[in-house]
Amino acid sequence: MRTKLFFLTPLVVVAVAVIGAPASQGADPFVAGGPSTRNVAADQSASDRALGRARDVGRALGLGGTRQTVSRLDDRFDHRIYDEVVSFDARGREVALTRLDTDGRLLLAVRLGWTPGPGRAIAAAAVADKAAAIARAAGLPVDGKPEVHRSSGAGGWIVRWARLVDGVPVRGDGVRVTVWSDGSFHAVTSTERPLAGRPMSVLTAAAARSIAERIVATRFKDSADALGVVAVEQAWVAPNDTWDAARPDAPEAILRLAWIVRFESSGPLAERMRILEFWLEAGAGALIGGDIVE
Repeated sequence: MRTKLFFLTPLVVVAVAVIGAPASQGADPFVAGGPSTRNVAADQSASDRALGRARDVGRALGLGGTRQTVSRLDDRFDHRIYDEVVSFDARGREVALTRLDTDGRLLLAVRLGWTPGPGRAIAAAAVADKAAAIARAAGLPVDGKPEVHRSSGAGGWIVRWARLVDGVPVRGDGVRVTVWSDGSFHAVTSTERPLAGRPMSVLTAAAARSIAERIVATRFKDSADALGVVAVEQAWVAPNDTWDAARPDAPEAILRLAWIVRFESSGPLAERMRILEFWLEAGAGALIGGDIVE
């Protein structure tokens, strides 16, 4: 599975996916090329709770809508079951989407459409405070200094509070808010996936680098000299099939502590792949996944 590295991937249409939530109870694994979600049954009381919670979120964020529908979906790619509430205006147009964990925890809220707010653009210094107020209104406490970036496409800002566990980032987890250039709300997501236990002993960075360099020498042989280490860092990651096609097509549901060893390529190899990551389980050093930027 080749995907852009998380630290390089621009944060784009957040309505497309929310990563994280408790493991799905679906029995069938995701198969690449097939649908990732399917409807599952929910009783009336569960649907009513989801509708009520979504309406509360909608009022807090000003999402609008005069009518809502609710569906319970099993997402086999992200290993989660969630309730999705779609809001419609008086003309029957979809205006907002809310996704909730089955316990009511907010996963995503988005005002649909790509129409920037009509107000004057706010200064970059004010963006983080505006986004923090939005997150708290949605019931998502945030703390600390977030990452703030300009968004591509229609403009605006992306503000993200990364999830840290014992000071180590959890890749893809955290709270993310997108606002238009005038600071008006566009979307908010919250992701917190389950983690495996921390290994009793953890490899040193030097040991992880040495293991990764041996892997590169074995896999790339004559081209190995074109790959140089540019970073060795720890992160919690979802093991994937980047370096082992026999693994399931979807990343694993439980994240594991890993050493991320990043290589940058040069020469002819860089025309095919620019950056490669090898994810090594932090305790034993087993290769559990990675990423490639082509």
